[in-house]
Amino acid sequence: MRPIILRSVRAAALTAALAVTMASGARSECTKPILLDASIAFLTGPNADYMVARDFNGDGITDLAVTNADLSPGSFNASLAVLIGTGGRTYAAPVLYAVGRGARGVVTGDFDGDGITDLAVANLFSNTISVLRGQGAGGVGNGTFAPAVSYPTGAGPFELVAADINRDGILDLAAALNGANAVCVLPGLGSGGTGNGTFGLYTTFPVGNLGIGLAQGDFNHDGIPDLVATEYTSGTVGVLLGTGAPTIGPSSFLPVMHYGAGAEPYHIEVADLNADGSLDLAVANTASGGVQVLLGHPNGTFTPQASLASGNSSGVAAGDLNGDGIPDLVTGVVTGSNTGIAKVFLGQGSGGVGTATYGPATSYHTNGDVYQAIVGDLDGDGAQDALVSEGNGNYVELLPGICADAPPDPRVPVLAGVRDVPNDNGGKVFLTWTASLLDVAGGAVNSYRVWRRIPPQLAASARTTSQDVIAMPMGDLIVYWEALATLPAQRLSGYGYTAPTTQDSMPHSNPYTAFFVSALTSNIDEFYSSAVDSGYSVDNLSPHRPGPMMGEAVASGFWLHWGASPDADLAGYRLYRGPSADFLPSPATRIAAPLDTVWFDAQGHGEWFYKVSAVDIHDNESDVSMLAPNGATGVGSDAPVFALHGARPNPSVDGRLSISFVLASGPGARIEVLDVTGRQVLARDLTAWGAGSHVLTLGDERPLPSGIYFVRLIQGLESRQARAIVTR
Repeated sequence: MRPIILRSVRAAALTAALAVTMASGARSECTKPILLDASIAFLTGPNADYMVARDFNGDGITDLAVTNADLSPGSFNASLAVLIGTGGRTYAAPVLYAVGRGARGVVTGDFDGDGITDLAVANLFSNTISVLRGQGAGGVGNGTFAPAVSYPTGAGPFELVAADINRDGILDLAAALNGANAVCVLPGLGSGGTGNGTFGLYTTFPVGNLGIGLAQGDFNHDGIPDLVATEYTSGTVGVLLGTGAPTIGPSSFLPVMHYGAGAEPYHIEVADLNADGSLDLAVANTASGGVQVLLGHPNGTFTPQASLASGNSSGVAAGDLNGDGIPDLVTGVVTGSNTGIAKVFLGQGSGGVGTATYGPATSYHTNGDVYQAIVGDLDGDGAQDALVSEGNGNYVELLPGICADAPPDPRVPVLAGVRDVPNDNGGKVFLTWTASLLDVAGGAVNSYRVWRRIPPQLAASARTTSQDVIAMPMGDLIVYWEALATLPAQRLSGYGYTAPTTQDSMPHSNPYTAFFVSALTSNIDEFYSSAVDSGYSVDNLSPHRPGPMMGEAVASGFWLHWGASPDADLAGYRLYRGPSADFLPSPATRIAAPLDTVWFDAQGHGEWFYKVSAVDIHDNESDVSMLAPNGATGVGSDAPVFALHGARPNPSVDGRLSISFVLASGPGARIEVLDVTGRQVLARDLTAWGAGSHVLTLGDERPLPSGIYFVRLIQGLESRQARAIVTR
């Protein structure tokens, strides 16, 4: 980006807008008008339709899988095309796999627990889902797939998702039905939390009308997958909130809730578009209905937010194309004559926080209709690209992310990173930046000042209580910044500072704090400021185990007491009850979440085993203390207690995570790593591991890319989850 020289900082608003990026120490905001380069077309087969992008052969290069719908009569040439990436924005010739007629949606998942990505395809005219198991060894795929095995569905499966709907540790498949007013779910089969790659008989769940699009997410923050389907001819989407019932059946979802979503809802993108921790919906509409944006709320409900006039749109994807930390939307136009265009709507907001509103569309030429779109760094250059399928043509088209910026001004310091301080209770990030060219002997720069964005809700009070506050316009908003520190220039090549954040990451929210650094001179009107970068702080430490438990039986029940946990960030305790010493603390066995160190159990008279843990404000949970029925106090027992102690280091800077956990006696176990969308990144079968404490290192062969992950340990019907950060 073009560097910014700030003038006259005091009192007056800064006249130059700073760029904001949520990428940790990487890309600055692109302020140029062109974000995507000319498209590069790749042949797939008849009528390229839905797409997924993954590394199928473990070489670190993104590969593609594309359904070929074959719109000719009978759709007998429908197939799944796999294009192996060869680097440098090139792909090998497509390898076609036979699936059912009218291939539509495609999803990935590890359905058989071997650590290798598998594929599933919905077949509109065959009324089936085809499952293709990835081939390879040692948890690494070789880029090929076994012949498809098909499973019956309801009438006309269109889009589909993979999610653990009944929370047994095994992925299930769900499909929107275009021949019935319903969604169908096929349970994944297996044992001990590990799938065997096969699926059982489907169950249907009523929605308001015929479906096309289907997406999944945890809309009401209860940890259970929910579904949202387009109700095509009603102009609505139907939301099915999952209950987590152990057997897939009528009680797996609450009754469907309907929300207006445009003229003819066709495809749904799920993303947190306004950074409030709740998932939102972007719904593409045919019949020239454009894109409708619905804001999600913590209780799983939605309200209309924005309407984007993109025309006849059948697909939409979210991604941060310009590096300002705010999700943008990519959609396109379907003309029927294969002459459409791609459109980009830039998300509006400030300081890396979006408002789920959008600027005017920017159009990009494509060689055919834009049927579906995905956004991601497909060529590995750090910029977000767009991949679109033609639908009415036989190609997918890559539009590489670009930004034609001028060379940076060497006088401007460059923020190299905003990273969480590891192994602490949160609240701090470590800033690093490169020195100004004028930070040399005899140079004009004599110090650096660190600025932090003031949250909008605190800006009014900060303006009246602090002298070191500046303001700058960013779009239609005024953003306020406060000075944290001024460090002397020492003629070094780079500097660092541990800065406090305005808020920590929470279980359902990952707020970013924005910073920039100014290089100061003796002339108050001459200084050089970096672009803005953002980061988040994470509480990496679980609280101490509560002190020993004591119990006292009385006529009306049982009094429980335990020693307090000494942690300053303590939020309270979780109390569990079970019939034996080796019972597993879980939501099913939890009886209370007291804030104090005492609890009265009206259902007990000294015959139960009790366990208590401490929980901090960031939802980290300690090990348990236990009380046996004979009233003896203790901290655990000889029998191993099922537990997940988390990932180390956290954050990881090399893409490897060491997972510390304890397995109880009983069924086989499994560890999964999920990304923030709920997609499984990798998994390991622990069936051969015995009871007791273990450490497993993940990422040795294929380091995890930068991002936020959830590590899930599953044994039988119990599971534990911990958050892990990778900042490569």
